[in-house]
Amino acid sequence: MEARTALDVEELHRLYAQNVYRYAYRRVLDIESARQITNDAFRLAWQRAIPVGPDALPWLLVTTKNLVSNEIRSLGREQMMALKIATQHVTGLRNNESQLGEQVQAVLETLREKDREVLMLAYWDGLSTSDIAALLECSVESAKSRLFRARKAFERKAPTSTLKGGNK
Repeated sequence: MEARTALDVEELHRLYAQNVYRYAYRRVLDIESARQITNDAFRLAWQRAIPVGPDALPWLLVTTKNLVSNEIRSLGREQMMALKIATQHVTGLRNNESQLGEQVQAVLETLREKDREVLMLAYWDGLSTSDIAALLECSVESAKSRLFRARKAFERKAPTSTLKGGNK
């Protein structure tokens, strides 16, 4: 049984390590902390014998969310303020060099935190609505509704050129 669990964790790691790391990094903005949190999430998966399957990624992300919360609580007040300021700018890292990326970042910064978070989970982290629901601890229908409202909020605030893919 021990060998099967190790194989499962290796497969989980192969499939989801990048997702877990990106999720952790976007919240702590520190490479070493994100790596440690990612390692801890997979260690816990091994200890709890989490099998490969449709529930594995949501379990890993909820676990990562809790580990990130613990990490943030352990930071001092000054570090938390720096983290909060840096978090506001992480949304533009992927497309930082393009005008479209800057426009998307500017619109995201005007959204409510809940709307920004659900959009980032869907588009940055690439999660399905069922994975988003598990992470946000709500029903799939609620996650779909939150994503729909966030998209509409983004559309209302985005310039037409952004919605059409920029100036071409």
